[in-house]
Amino acid sequence: MKLSKLSKLSALITMLLSNAVLAESYQSFTTLSYSHESYFADAPEYGFYNKGDSDNFALSSKYYFDEKIALGPLNEFAYINTSSNVFASAVNRNRDGSSLMHGQESNFDSSANTYGIGGQWIINSFIIGASYDYNESKGKWNGSNYNNDDTDVSLLIGYLFSDNFLISAGCEENFDDICGYTVSYNWQLTDTDYIGFSYNASDNFDINQLSSQYFFSVGEQSYLMIGGEYLHDNRDYFFADDYWSVNGSYYYDTRTSITAYFTEDDAYGVSANYFINQNYSVQTGYNSVVNKKNRNEYEGYYFNVTAQF
Repeated sequence: MKLSKLSKLSALITMLLSNAVLAESYQSFTTLSYSHESYFADAPEYGFYNKGDSDNFALSSKYYFDEKIALGPLNEFAYINTSSNVFASAVNRNRDGSSLMHGQESNFDSSANTYGIGGQWIINSFIIGASYDYNESKGKWNGSNYNNDDTDVSLLIGYLFSDNFLISAGCEENFDDICGYTVSYNWQLTDTDYIGFSYNASDNFDINQLSSQYFFSVGEQSYLMIGGEYLHDNRDYFFADDYWSVNGSYYYDTRTSITAYFTEDDAYGVSANYFINQNYSVQTGYNSVVNKKNRNEYEGYYFNVTAQF
């Protein structure tokens, strides 16, 4: 009788310990990716078209000074980040194609590299962020060679009123200086389930974006995330328009998930993610756009490998 009780107690302790182990934590994330894109845009009333192909390679890494606790799925974490971090990236893009502008047809072939570093520091709930990108490109345009380089700098300041409420403002200095504001709120329902809201606006409020996502468990180790966003673009610009989008992810278990999205401008995408073990995962996906209103088409596929520790 005593042995039976001890066995039951031992089984309960083992179960509790195994559940605790499921809450994995990570501090570093590194991703190697490849993508291929084909695109076509046409505006005959303006005497314009552009088409081409692009092959892209990217390596990015981010380190958080505090552990990030997985919400069950190994690639899902808190809606609002509260940990200081540093990051670096390198991207290579190779494009070729042709275009027509003002009645003149051109052919191009280019290679571009971007190297970036940055970080966010959170001190006494204040957030200070900065990033620096160095861009270099070279290629041929109608037989003429060119070689250019430039830099992009961005700055961000913000304040965490709590782990669930953030307000920030930032600016990016490049060929067209851009500034904007962000407000994010997280409604924590359980230890893992939440509903997150974000509002983004340009500095003159010509562009306004509202988004939300709901993450919740649907079984012992299965989860679902559903989200959507609406963007209002009031700029005096040919391609400016309002649009909505919806997205969702289903996590069969903590390691396996599928994701899909659809937007009003007839863009859609599907992807699948699988963790080989607790630290390494692979992801592949396909995206497509056939927008008859703006007369543009796009399709692309990608493959990622991620290591997280």
